This record gives sequence, structure tokens and C-alpha cells, in this order.
Amino acid sequence: MYLKKSVWILLGSILVLTVSSSACSGGTPTSRTLTASPPTIGATRWVNDFSELPKGTASHVDVVYFHRSVRCEACLNAENYTRETLAKYFAPQIQSGLISLQVLDMELPQNSDLVKKFDAAGSSLYLSILIQGTEYLCPNQDIWFYTSNKYLFVDTLRKKLASLVESS
Repeated sequence: MYLKKSVWILLGSILVLTVSSSACSGGTPTSRTLTASPPTIGATRWVNDFSELPKGTASHVDVVYFHRSVRCEACLNAENYTRETLAKYFAPQIQSGLISLQVLDMELPQNSDLVKKFDAAGSSLYLSILIQGTEYLCPNQDIWFYTSNKYLFVDTLRKKLASLVESS
């Protein structure tokens, strides 16, 4: 039985995404869940998505992008699209210090503490969100689906950041 050309293209695209994502990231990051105990001032908590965040706007958002020393096109796109999103849509928040960006080579010794903190295992984008004195670490794995589509990447990241700082 012969498959239509469009099915082969779709299957090939999925395979390429899977292989390139695994090669750059060193595998799929482990899932983290919010701990059962209520947050305390100065605590750090993992969240898988924004529905796990407490109500209220963030007092600070740190966009943290990790990469390896040798970088592929998808990794370079992720950094460039992240920078473009921040510059185009969040310049006032960057200027005021509400949003910051860190781009870190995870293989450099001076970044080892942050690599451990974020449990980074390769190219990855995290948001560190400060709400009411508690830091929430949120991985953004979905952006890897959009590294070959600038519009979708920028739009996805823009919406996430806007939802965190909308009334600031």
C-alpha cells in the first residue's frame, strides 16, 4: 500500500523535529510539579504551566536561555527569536527591570550553578517568575516546535510574557 506524498512529508517532519530536539537538548527534560505545601517567602517552586501560578502579576520575570557551546540552527533561532520578542514587545519592561534576559552557555564552568538550579540538560528556555516573594521556574518546551517558524515562536513567547506582566 502506498502512502500519499503529504503523509510521507508529515512523517519526515516529525522525525526531523524529534531528532533535532533530542540532539540539541540532550533528551526530554523531566517533568516537575508544584509541591503540595504552600509557597513561603523566598522559596523556589517548579511549575509546568501558568495555571499553577498564584493569582497576581509578576514583580519580575527572568527569561533564561541555555545553549551548548556548539549550536545548531534551531538553537540559534531560539535565541534570536527570544531577543526579537523582548526587543519588539517588551522594551519598556526590559528598561524598567521588570523583565530580564540571560543567555548562558551551559558548558561553561561559570554557569554551573544556574545549570543546576534549572536542571538544564541542553538547549532550553525557562521563565523564572517572581510573584509575591516566591520564585516559580517554568520550562518552555513548546518553543522547540516553532524554531523554524519565527511568527509562531514570537507569538507564543509574547503571549506568555504578556500574561505575566499585563497589568504592570
